[in-house]
Amino acid sequence: MNERRWVRVTRRDNVPVREGRAVMLARREIALFNLGDRFLATDNRCPHKGGPLCDGIVAGDSVVCPLHGWKVRLDSGMVEGPASSGACVATYPTRIEDGIVCVELPVSLFEAREREVA
Repeated sequence: MNERRWVRVTRRDNVPVREGRAVMLARREIALFNLGDRFLATDNRCPHKGGPLCDGIVAGDSVVCPLHGWKVRLDSGMVEGPASSGACVATYPTRIEDGIVCVELPVSLFEAREREVA
């Protein structure tokens, strides 16, 4: 079973165009990126050294990690470049509802959180 849940995250104007912001959702650090015509969401940590992708430079549909310059495609999560060896980060669907950015996450992330609290 691969159930998913939409989560309302922030107002769209809280994330400037061509920038990213980190948010914690179900104990997962997610990076939201405003590309102007759409929002994209990925895990916030670069697979190379764990750099915060939300602080990277947005270039086209990619972000450049601020630590060592790895380039991550925001639409697929794939890392571009010769040293990447197929590395990637998780990506999450987004949508806008009444000016609010929403991210779709697997229900299993919430269930794991609920088990920790119980």
